[in-house]
Amino acid sequence: MNEKIEHLHQCAHCAGTGTCNSVSAGESCAVCVKKNELKKGQYFGLACGTCGGLGKTDTLTYRLTHRTQPIISILLVSLSLFLVFSFGIIKSPYFHEVMAFCTTLIGSVTGYYFSSKRAHEVKS
Repeated sequence: MNEKIEHLHQCAHCAGTGTCNSVSAGESCAVCVKKNELKKGQYFGLACGTCGGLGKTDTLTYRLTHRTQPIISILLVSLSLFLVFSFGIIKSPYFHEVMAFCTTLIGSVTGYYFSSKRAHEVKS
């Protein structure tokens, strides 16, 4: 795994070490103490709460673009399936219109995520 990960940057909180020592005399800060689920007190060498001890973190923009799109897609597909099943169960006269709309929407989302063009974008 010698791939270069370009979206990760050095963590500003721990200066890329992965260990919080931002308070005087190398003591870990209160935020990292809380992130590590410890009681208040003086701790040294705790894992950084910002990067999780990795020393590298990704940007907010990267997280938004790569995490919210799949979540919205899952919600859209779930809502569409719920609508199809509920209109089918109540035997609505509009079932065919709802089914045509929802299956097109589900097909579009599925096609986007499983297309070969998308697979090449994710790898690079």
